Amino acid sequence: MDKEIFMEQLEGFEVPGKEDYVYKLKKALYGLKQVPRAWYSRIDRYFHDHDLVKSLSKPYLYIFQSGQDILIVVLYVDDLIYTGNNAELFQRFKSHMIAEFEMIDLRELHYFLGI
Repeated sequence: MDKEIFMEQLEGFEVPGKEDYVYKLKKALYGLKQVPRAWYSRIDRYFHDHDLVKSLSKPYLYIFQSGQDILIVVLYVDDLIYTGNNAELFQRFKSHMIAEFEMIDLRELHYFLGI
């Protein structure tokens, strides 16, 4: 998260003598309004730093091209779909993503968004 978020002590979990203190969150939590924006900002910055170019008309579409090799990545909320024409490029992309983010590989795509 780019900005600090504070949370009041929960009822029944107050620290005696420090009831007016608040908690500072160390990382984003699911359910906070800012989480989707923070996630998109983080992954967009990561893609940009790794030479994936965002489509001007589709902000969820990223393309990496090197010579004849191409990698196309589609981002949907917190899911990624990627395709291209180079299996080695797939492996490098997947390895880098797993190293950077807490994620799993669900293997080949068979069903997505009801399609």
